Amino acid sequence: MRKLFTVLIVLLLISCSTPLDKKYNEANFESDAKEIKESGKLSEEEAKLMVGYILKAKLRGENIEGKSYNEIIQTAKDFKKEQLQLAEKSRIEEENKRQKLSSALTVAMYDKGYDKYDYQDYLTYSFVFKNKTDKEIRAFKGSVSIQDLFDTEIKVINLIVDDAINSGETVRKTYTSDYNQFKDEDSRLRNKDMEDLKIIWTPEKIIFADGSTLE
Repeated sequence: MRKLFTVLIVLLLISCSTPLDKKYNEANFESDAKEIKESGKLSEEEAKLMVGYILKAKLRGENIEGKSYNEIIQTAKDFKKEQLQLAEKSRIEEENKRQKLSSALTVAMYDKGYDKYDYQDYLTYSFVFKNKTDKEIRAFKGSVSIQDLFDTEIKVINLIVDDAINSGETVRKTYTSDYNQFKDEDSRLRNKDMEDLKIIWTPEKIIFADGSTLE
């Protein structure tokens, strides 16, 4: 009776085991992966996570020999979750920073064009700046992403302005960049109407005349 009970336990354990319970071994990985795929125990997303993690571990020199595929998949899921959380945290921090700086200074591009001067071609950009603080702004910097209506970025302009803007003052400035007809971003921008563009201002730092900063 005891022998029969032992046999039944062994059979039960065998029937409950899956290819995912196997220990990873580089030499057997190809055959293991085929068996795991045929078992249908893994979704396509989980399979990509598993393979991706194994490849990254190999590149990092991390030893995962002896870990079960279930353990590898769980580790990969935990890693992906952590990366998503870090990315979301960074996004929130950047958005909070953008809102804080934008509450102090408005930057908007209201026109763009094309010009020739001394046999050189230029793209022109017209901006309006408004100091919404009670202090004089000495200088500021940030970037302007010019996008089409489908949110596809056409060109990025790094903007550094060191002209003072008094408290409450609104200032208009026009800047230029060299035009290269062989650059797709330049030709696309030249041929776009202003109403077909989206302008995204990402502020980095504001320096006030009293030496204080906002960043």
